[in-house]
Amino acid sequence: RRGGSRPSCRPCRVAMVEGDGCHRVARAHRKALLGRRFTATSPNGRFKTGAAAIAAAGGVLLRIEVHGKNLFYFFGHAGGQPSVVVHIHFGMAGRFGAFKDTEPEVTANTRLRLESEADSTRKLPWVVAHLSAMTVKHGSVDKLYEPMLRRLGPDPLREDAAPEFFLARCAGARKSIGLALMDQSFIAGVGNIYRSETLYQAGIHPEQPANTLTAKELMKLWNIIVRDMQDGFRLGSIWGKKKGPQCYGREKSACGGAVRSWTMGGRNVFACSRRQVLDLGRDPVVQAGGKAAVAPGTAHIGEIVPAAAAEAKKRRTGEGLAIQHVALKDDDTLAGAKAAAVKTRPGAASWALASPKARAKAKARAKGKAKTPTTPMKAAAAPAVGTPPKAAFGKSLRGGTGAVAAGATAGRPAPTAFKRPLNGAPARPAACTPQGPAAKRRRAAV
Repeated sequence: RRGGSRPSCRPCRVAMVEGDGCHRVARAHRKALLGRRFTATSPNGRFKTGAAAIAAAGGVLLRIEVHGKNLFYFFGHAGGQPSVVVHIHFGMAGRFGAFKDTEPEVTANTRLRLESEADSTRKLPWVVAHLSAMTVKHGSVDKLYEPMLRRLGPDPLREDAAPEFFLARCAGARKSIGLALMDQSFIAGVGNIYRSETLYQAGIHPEQPANTLTAKELMKLWNIIVRDMQDGFRLGSIWGKKKGPQCYGREKSACGGAVRSWTMGGRNVFACSRRQVLDLGRDPVVQAGGKAAVAPGTAHIGEIVPAAAAEAKKRRTGEGLAIQHVALKDDDTLAGAKAAAVKTRPGAASWALASPKARAKAKARAKGKAKTPTTPMKAAAAPAVGTPPKAAFGKSLRGGTGAVAAGATAGRPAPTAFKRPLNGAPARPAACTPQGPAAKRRRAAV
């Protein structure tokens, strides 16, 4: 906005669901879904075997774990050990909603539907969950879950996160710290936005080699990441307590320095020329440990801002829902989306909530109406006497034998005059007629 107090930002792409968003989904589902027996189906047919495996295992959701951007839902029999684990990675546009009032229509992307009937003895209401995600796999705990854990680095939002592991990985890495933060084997859960924002706050250039940073610098960066992701988890906004981005997507950073953007690891990264200075002359250093000033995890965080309230704030501030994709959905977010659609465009809410079949019918009706002209078309001017129809023009230039029109249509200039075809060849405009000596001799002989 011109003349406003908002920072001047470049257009930002839709961001992948980062670790704090995944932990928000887990927190909500531990309350709404954990311990319940589900009937599992795959509406789009892409997770049929997984749905069947959930049913065969007993269908009871026994445990939910999050490691970075990866969620794991464990199913088995009540009171027993889980025998099937479902691995979920949302990607750019995944979502996992639990609904107790009204079930929305499934879409072509709904890979898993879970339904649990009401239980009067346990005072549990009916609930249904819809999952759409880039990755939905199933397997056993020892063959799917445990091998994945060994490949992932510490998650700042887990109580068992060990910053020493992050420091050790950086000490032995020649890659830049910007690439290290996006490598989930170094630290799990940090995405593109958090990368730019936390490096800006730490005053570290994204291209700085990871093994040239001291333990103090790395521990400062770790503490910033933990604090920012905990704020994002609690408030439902990737900006946390800040009003907006400090560096990401901006032309000038919060400190007034010019922001440069380039591609790093396939994603846009942003850095402040004033605050983040690259020093390639530094030698690798031996890490000497460090102390975490911020406790990792989310167990000590009390109530979190509900998903619907977080989405409403995004709409009010103009951030929208595309800067950081929101994967957590429920009855309140569904109602909020409907109300927002009605406010911005009448009829938009019913369109947004309509089934794919209803949308297709509406599009077909609109297409049929568009074909009916509302005003009479202007008649084309009659072609000159002795000239063939203009429709033959394109065909003759493509090698056909039809004649070419020379008349003009209403509002358009008359086409170029055409000469008589040579030796039965298709007619061509005068401007296209060969003008060399040989061509002139052939024309003279005809």
